[in-house]
Amino acid sequence: MTQTTMPPARKIDLNSAGLKRHGLFAGVTEQELQELMALFRVGHWPRGERIVAEGDCGSTLYVVHQGGVDVLKQIVSRQGSRTAKITSLSEGDTFGEMALLDQEPYTASVVTNADSIVLALDNTDVRKLNPRIYATMLANLAREVSRRLNATDSYFATSLFSNH
Repeated sequence: MTQTTMPPARKIDLNSAGLKRHGLFAGVTEQELQELMALFRVGHWPRGERIVAEGDCGSTLYVVHQGGVDVLKQIVSRQGSRTAKITSLSEGDTFGEMALLDQEPYTASVVTNADSIVLALDNTDVRKLNPRIYATMLANLAREVSRRLNATDSYFATSLFSNH
């Protein structure tokens, strides 16, 4: 397993108003947002650049600040293997969220679909935060994981039963 390397950081106007639009930070105070901003690494990724590879060590949470990314999954079947696009994410969306909970390998690859600015927050830095910030982020993460699980359940139920 490898760890993805962020491209060189360039100056951007990262402010609390920009972070407030990201659902992961809902309920975090202005002062707490200031504390968070100091921990982010900022990466400028050109279109078509891989940010995360499926199977890489999962230790970083990413926030799409500008631009967009595609989430890709390697599918292996008797007919061979192929890459399937699972979803597209845009400004305000996050990926690699499970890195806040564990350090398991990423379960999908993420590739930019436009020139993008992506914020990165390492799980060891998150754990150094004020416990209230960490708890708020985990509660927001739980809501997002629940939303995604419900969407996946609906997708599979529709797929399974639409053929009968």
